[in-house]
Amino acid sequence: MPARILIVEDNVDLLTILQEVLSADYEVVTAESGEAAIALARTLEPDLVLLDIHLPGMSGVEAGMRIKQAAAPRFIPILVLTALAANEDGSELIASGCCDAVIVKPAPLPTIRAKVDELLYSHTEIT
Repeated sequence: MPARILIVEDNVDLLTILQEVLSADYEVVTAESGEAAIALARTLEPDLVLLDIHLPGMSGVEAGMRIKQAAAPRFIPILVLTALAANEDGSELIASGCCDAVIVKPAPLPTIRAKVDELLYSHTEIT
């Protein structure tokens, strides 16, 4: 059974591209808001969340933290895609507890795909 990925992105064009690229190998579910992402994460228990930080209503930071809290003790890796950290390495976002990795947009699709694979298959859960 393929891994289930929840993509949370309010840019419909980017959401469609990410869905097309990742659905070749994964089961992909999408959401366009933090609130919808939290609800889907609770019911569908994704194996990974690909999360935009700048979302309408609730921020991606808050959504990521709430998804992680709701899933505990189960570990769900969250990969943030953001243009907000363009001058940073993303360590502040990771330290906030909302995510496990950050990629700055725009990013090549192979880079995103490689990081998804890395988080899904080479992360060791800490108990």
